[in-house]
Amino acid sequence: MHCNQCGFVGPDNYNFCLSCRILLLIGKYLPEKMVEKSGRIQPRMPEEKITETHKDTMSVLEPKFLNVPVQTNDLVELAVEIWRMEQRLNKVMPLIPENQKALFENSIQKLKRYLNKNDIEIIDHTNQIFNEGRNLDIIAVEKDFEISKSIIKQTIEPTIMCKSHVVHKGKVIVLEKVSERSSEGQNV
Repeated sequence: MHCNQCGFVGPDNYNFCLSCRILLLIGKYLPEKMVEKSGRIQPRMPEEKITETHKDTMSVLEPKFLNVPVQTNDLVELAVEIWRMEQRLNKVMPLIPENQKALFENSIQKLKRYLNKNDIEIIDHTNQIFNEGRNLDIIAVEKDFEISKSIIKQTIEPTIMCKSHVVHKGKVIVLEKVSERSSEGQNV
């Protein structure tokens, strides 16, 4: 079937291809009449409109990552380093005198408040339930028979969000639940 708007030959029985139907729905390029009453096809859509429609359609289908300015990239790197500093401090906190602990914790909180003012959020995934759909880079997978659900054992790098969009994917180690059936199949 030919699209009545752009002339695209498609497998379905609609009068318009998907791109032209999307344009019709959003009202982006609407001629006065798509098809005359006599059934003749109107002149085809100009090539630049077809290209524009294709780009619009592809942009809707592509996964979304926020392109951020250079200053925001610097803030993202700063956020990762603040998270690392906090992890290192947590390891040595038992060795630090009580009066010094509050100073370190206060400094980390001030840095995090600065990031929050700039719409930057740090997400540590450690001990969260793991599912395949999460937007994470898996560095390693370890198997365990004793856990009830797969979890994220350790966060190597946190996920960084800017204005509710992922700008830095977290890197994690997953502790995967091993079912009894799969372990029996491996022993055979």
